Amino acid sequence: MPPSRLQKRWSGRLRTAGALVSLLGAVGVADRLVGLASPSPGLSPIGRQVMPLWAALALIGLGIALYGWGRRWG
Repeated sequence: MPPSRLQKRWSGRLRTAGALVSLLGAVGVADRLVGLASPSPGLSPIGRQVMPLWAALALIGLGIALYGWGRRWG
């Protein structure tokens, strides 16, 4: 059975969204492990903002799922 019009329309969008969300998660992991964020100034009330590792890994998992779903649909 060939893919429906809806599947053809959304498969590329799902793959693109999955790739972008995975990239965001990978940047979060790199920031957490390597410390790529800029240092906080001495007068900053909030300090240095770092993405939690669990959130970065969750974004990578969500991105892989979206990409896989779009690939399976297309």
